[in-house]
Amino acid sequence: MRTITLLTLLFSGSILLVAGQDSSFKFNSERFPTSNEEIPALSNGNLGFAVHSDDVFLTGVYSGLGERSHRARLPNYGNLHIDLCDPRAAVQPQCTYQLDIEFGRFRTVYQEPNAQFRIVHDVYPHRYFDHTMVNNFRLERLNGQGALSANVRRIAPVPSTDITLGEARPIVIRNRPFLGQCGTTNEVEDLTLQNTLSEVCIFYEEYPTVLELGAGETVREYTHLTLYARSWGFAEQELLLLTLVMNVSPLHEQNMQQMWNRWGITVEGNAELDRALRASAFQIFSNYPSSVTSQAFAYEMFGISSSGLGRDARQGHNFWDFELWTFPMILLVDPFLARDMLRYRIQTTRAGAARNAELNGFDGWQYPWASAFTGIEVASAAESDLRYHVTADVAFAGRLYMTAMDDLAWFQTHGCTLAYETAKFWMNRTVYNQATDRYDISSVTGPDDSHQNVTNNVYTNVMAAHNLFFGEFAGCYCRFDLNLQDGDWQELVTTARSIRLPYDPTTNTHPQFEEYTAGTPISQADAILLGYPLQLPMTESTKRNNMEAYAKVTAANAPAPTWSMHTIGWLDVDNLERAATDFSKNYQQFMRAPFYIWNERIEPTVGTPNYVPGAGAFLQAVVNGYAGVRLHTEEMTLRPRLPPGTTRLHIPQIGYMRANFALDIRPNGFTLTFQPAVMNPQIRIFVDDEEHPVCSGCSFEGTHNATLVLARSSPVFNNCRLQPTVLNRNFRNGGTASSVAGSLVTFFGVVAAYVISKLI
Repeated sequence: MRTITLLTLLFSGSILLVAGQDSSFKFNSERFPTSNEEIPALSNGNLGFAVHSDDVFLTGVYSGLGERSHRARLPNYGNLHIDLCDPRAAVQPQCTYQLDIEFGRFRTVYQEPNAQFRIVHDVYPHRYFDHTMVNNFRLERLNGQGALSANVRRIAPVPSTDITLGEARPIVIRNRPFLGQCGTTNEVEDLTLQNTLSEVCIFYEEYPTVLELGAGETVREYTHLTLYARSWGFAEQELLLLTLVMNVSPLHEQNMQQMWNRWGITVEGNAELDRALRASAFQIFSNYPSSVTSQAFAYEMFGISSSGLGRDARQGHNFWDFELWTFPMILLVDPFLARDMLRYRIQTTRAGAARNAELNGFDGWQYPWASAFTGIEVASAAESDLRYHVTADVAFAGRLYMTAMDDLAWFQTHGCTLAYETAKFWMNRTVYNQATDRYDISSVTGPDDSHQNVTNNVYTNVMAAHNLFFGEFAGCYCRFDLNLQDGDWQELVTTARSIRLPYDPTTNTHPQFEEYTAGTPISQADAILLGYPLQLPMTESTKRNNMEAYAKVTAANAPAPTWSMHTIGWLDVDNLERAATDFSKNYQQFMRAPFYIWNERIEPTVGTPNYVPGAGAFLQAVVNGYAGVRLHTEEMTLRPRLPPGTTRLHIPQIGYMRANFALDIRPNGFTLTFQPAVMNPQIRIFVDDEEHPVCSGCSFEGTHNATLVLARSSPVFNNCRLQPTVLNRNFRNGGTASSVAGSLVTFFGVVAAYVISKLI
């Protein structure tokens, strides 16, 4: 199939795709950034690099034992530049720079002062040949006469301390000479779980030191290729394909266009927001591989680390923020890719998760705070201590996938094990409190890391309950595959229902944790996350009071996703003014000029550069906030609204139950347009509460809301269903009801809060 695809592209792509002129795709500067936070990173999901840096990285290639494990640095043999535009030099007025996200490349343009010639230099990781970095130089005659020339230089590659490379060997492919050298990483991550060192090969050709244009020529192009592969054979195979192609650009550009067909979320009426949306989408999808590449299954797919593949910030580790901030957007736009990305947690690192739990005296799987190659904990003890919620966060991603796709085949093969093994971990972490007749989860640190080692952190407790309910469904549905007896899985849901949920009836709010004092400053509001993304049912007044209480005490330099979640929270209680304020603050404060690059923190604080979770959370503020797209058990709901200062919001693709639709929102309503379906999705469609027939290629217009409902023809196997998450019930009566005293306190507290609010 891939050979057919390649040949098709070779013949159909003979005409070079014309680059779009939309300024929302082009970010320009008259200087090369001097600050690390401003330098763009480019990636194709397999290899990545910061522009003109010494380093290249490959997904899944780590070196270092235990806490020393980090993304292995490879020397950059493709770090070429126009001699007169040296990126290490001061501002050069004859040079301009551009990040072109439409085609995923960084462009340097040199304009000769006397307008004799121009040089255009593009560097990019190829999306189809995804082991390859491309440097392309185009020398164009302007007013110059006769022969013209200019110099190209390469910044000498800095040897890697992570990989020991052998001597370079010559290889000739279709009369084109290359040098190739292979080596291995210097250390495994874990002596038990990693049996061999990781192999890496680098192939490169001599770079053109001089660009020449003959007296009779008007333009000449030079292309330089650098390959990073996991074996000599893979590199050689890609070179055989590369040298068959006369021009590699059309394949790359066509692949990029396919990505934009999915990710091209745009607005009209607000040019700055439109640029921020496109830059955010690019920052996410550039870090995962295309569905069609030159070599199938050439490498394992890993999660997207906080700074993406092009940087080694935070050592290139994977954290909880992938599952919470990046994965949900990938799931809505490209659900089958989201399923593939779950393999990293379920298959690649499952042994490490099981070993973490065993080392800490727990059953099941315990995911580490920082994960790399094997899934063992690679963060320092101080950093990872008590951040147990990451285990439930991983299970939450699997639960979201099932909610979006109802993929029972995947669930039985992989999802059941994830759900049940992580749920077993929480059975160890919950402790029965006889005084309250509830289960406590003590000694934890939630997302609010300014308060550590607390009891009953609300985010952790609700996430754990979500995990336990998901585990109960897995135990029921996969009882034979998991070798369970009747009653084994019911204990999970009984415990989940009895987990303590802190609630203050006098203020009608959820304290961050059991010992929290109202008004105490926090690093970020865990209680706000109960509304979204956790979607815990609560009264609108409680949700509003949570927003009011924690907005006053959240740190001004909280990480970028905080303000995206505040935006969604204000929208949920219909406070459009507060939502607009936090929404604008979100992208205007955290995106670094001139190339619209996300950073974890606001200036002048130096946070994680190229902060992919910030981009993911921001897009959630648009899609799940303003567009109102929400996944629930057996349905998706939409409550579309326009972002502030816009006249149109267009989302080209949202996936649900194998149905894909575009959402177009305008001031007077919205339109759902369903794409032609490969198979008939089992859904029912309601727009403004009126049902419409399922069809392929149809459009439906509405003004208020829409719902897509999963229409099952028969009950799930043995009546197993994912039950709604309910907490704070009495354990002694089986977790089926709250105590009378607790109910009365809650009731009178809510009534008192309501009366006080009216008097004020």
